[in-house]
Amino acid sequence: MLSFFRQKGTVNQSLTLKKRVELFWTWYGGVAARFYETIEARKCPSLATEVTAKIDELFPGFAWVFGPGENGRGHSFTLSGEGVLHRQLITIYWLSRAPSLPGWTFYASRQPGSIVGKVIKIGERTFDPIEFWITPHLDLEGEKVDLTVWHPLFDILQERERWTILFLFLDEVLGEYGTQQSIGKISLDGQRLADAIPLQELLPFIEKTKSETGWKKYPPGESFTCYSCNQPHDRFLRGDIVAGTTCHFALIDEYADAEGELADPLAGTGGDYAYVSMDASLLPKGEESAGRGIIEDALEEALKAAFCGKVLGGAHGTSRAYIDLMLFDGIDSLKLVQRVLREKQLPAGTEIHFFAKEKRGHRVVL
Repeated sequence: MLSFFRQKGTVNQSLTLKKRVELFWTWYGGVAARFYETIEARKCPSLATEVTAKIDELFPGFAWVFGPGENGRGHSFTLSGEGVLHRQLITIYWLSRAPSLPGWTFYASRQPGSIVGKVIKIGERTFDPIEFWITPHLDLEGEKVDLTVWHPLFDILQERERWTILFLFLDEVLGEYGTQQSIGKISLDGQRLADAIPLQELLPFIEKTKSETGWKKYPPGESFTCYSCNQPHDRFLRGDIVAGTTCHFALIDEYADAEGELADPLAGTGGDYAYVSMDASLLPKGEESAGRGIIEDALEEALKAAFCGKVLGGAHGTSRAYIDLMLFDGIDSLKLVQRVLREKQLPAGTEIHFFAKEKRGHRVVL
């Protein structure tokens, strides 16, 4: 398997995310058979430059890797957001548009794999995963597994080195989603505890725990969280929010922390975070969420059918109500949102804003 490659090049900024994804799959469909034959001939490294150039063109900053196919059959191609939720939502959309190609499996995140025989070298030191010992502790309320971790070199490593090497191996064992979904608090211990298990046994332990407890883990964007704000205000847009529901709490949190001055989290991807802002009095008293949900459902249906966006959630405030969106197709996505809002008879003055401060001047008013 090749190591992940990260890109730093430039890209045609006018390309929407939907167009980038379409261009990628058109390209991959044309090279898939040749790539398969090259990997079968054990010449996989020879493809790195070609693939890197295409990812650099369409998805700068993302990582990619070839690997084994599902159940060990054929080969796979993975595009990874490397644990960044904003980018993971993009790779999930990328995967949703994947064609069926003989012999190929496609993944939107790094997959769990064997660490037997794999070592990582940092500076003059070589790390073997068999040297890590893990003591798991169940957090039943948070549905996470807390870890106490020991390694014989921890005493002489700098703090940053300890965490870097640990997370590299955790991602190898659990996969990209597994680490962020299943692992809670981590402490690094100076001694190996008596009830510790080797690192390679962590995934079976977690799978057994999930089976016994009924814990369910969902990919990014598929589970929703309720949130509330204790002190609504009017210092910046959306500051009046009282309560809401979202599948992307990181976006809500980052926007609030930036006090409305959020640098574009999707810069360079062709995607957009936007939200509908409407007069809160339009929604039925006491049933604001249900009333907003009717509009959300209509938007989700239209955006999904056109492969140009998704609803992330919504909220209500003291004066405005909001529906949060991730848009994949630029102006065409905006036009579709406008059409649905008009069909739902939302009045003049209803607005579509962007979360990114760089796009504040692009708001749309019905």
